[in-house]
Amino acid sequence: MNYLGHAAVATWRSDDRAFVLGAMLPDFATMLGTRPPRTAHAGLESGMQFHYRTDEVFHRSLGFRELTRSAFDWLLGRGVERGRARAIAHVGVELLLDADLARAEPVRRAYVAALHGGAEHDLGRYLSWAAPEGRLGFEDLRARLLVRGVGAEDPAPAVTSQRLRLALSARPRLALDDADELVARDWVTVAQPHVTARAAGLARELAERLGA
Repeated sequence: MNYLGHAAVATWRSDDRAFVLGAMLPDFATMLGTRPPRTAHAGLESGMQFHYRTDEVFHRSLGFRELTRSAFDWLLGRGVERGRARAIAHVGVELLLDADLARAEPVRRAYVAALHGGAEHDLGRYLSWAAPEGRLGFEDLRARLLVRGVGAEDPAPAVTSQRLRLALSARPRLALDDADELVARDWVTVAQPHVTARAAGLARELAERLGA
């Protein structure tokens, strides 16, 4: 599950902007190539802990494991190298589920409010990054995500495959070339309706196990 999915799941517990922002912060740190920030703010810390618990439950869920296994087999059958196929399956299913979870307008409002709240003069002042680059990087990332907005509820396969390529680009052994990206785009086209069909059941499983 990526930051948008974490924001959506966080709203099942609370739409408080500090809690929702905290639920996204570990993913933001990964995107920035740094450690998650430290904070003494109860709402932000609670959101970060909820992120870790959500990941633990989500990655063990039957629905997620079945979707990723099906994706892995499909990609492997189209000649994608084993490691890349596993990475595309994992991240790709998460991206498709994020889009589905973000359909609800309350989720979209909470996501944007949390990003606005992360400003340095607001909740951002409670975040202690390991290095100045973390603080500056977070401000830049936050600004870019606000400009992008939540995005389309059903992003085009080409957009999702581009996001997959970007997400894996920092890991040379998993980075996609043009041919891999085309196969990933075809997989998204095939997989999107199946992921959508499973999303509600997976959400129920996740909510039950999180007590949300």
